[in-house]
Amino acid sequence: MKNLIKNLILILIPYSKQYLEFRKSGQKSSYFTFFKFKTGISKIPFPIEKGCQVAHFKRVKMGINCLVTRPGNYIQAVGGVEIGDYVQFGPNVGILSTNHDLYDQRKYNHKKVTIGDYSWVGMNSVVLPGVELGKRTIVAAGSVVTKSFPEGYCVIGGNPAKKIKDLDPDKFIPWRGEVEYYGFIPKNKNLNK
Repeated sequence: MKNLIKNLILILIPYSKQYLEFRKSGQKSSYFTFFKFKTGISKIPFPIEKGCQVAHFKRVKMGINCLVTRPGNYIQAVGGVEIGDYVQFGPNVGILSTNHDLYDQRKYNHKKVTIGDYSWVGMNSVVLPGVELGKRTIVAAGSVVTKSFPEGYCVIGGNPAKKIKDLDPDKFIPWRGEVEYYGFIPKNKNLNK
């Protein structure tokens, strides 16, 4: 009886098996959102939690098993946003890749934002245009990141963010998920990497 029910679900709910596999990646999405991407109804290739906004999603390059589109987050990617593997954001994080010109607010300055693998951006933080955060950069909650920390392996915080602590790269143990996805796309099928 159990197998019959399982088989009925697989037949009546298309993509359910793929969705269950996707959920093992640790990313959060409803089945309905996953289904919309798989069927082509939605072109957004990664999950976006309720209350998150992503402007210019085609300019976002997202790594493996990221948890960045949390409630309250705003990712503005006009200038490009590149997010490494296993990056996590707390809620209410802002990532801005464009800012107004200082002398003519009708003009915009676009600068790519890059966030390295295994980085973590704490709640209520803002990362401004042109910032590059290296691998395993931890941004303390409530920070405003105005400059780059490309060397990574550090904790930064404040307004404007400054280095609080260096991290020992030899003590960092990079983890890998059992199942790996670039957004909704299985790692072995991603054409961008």
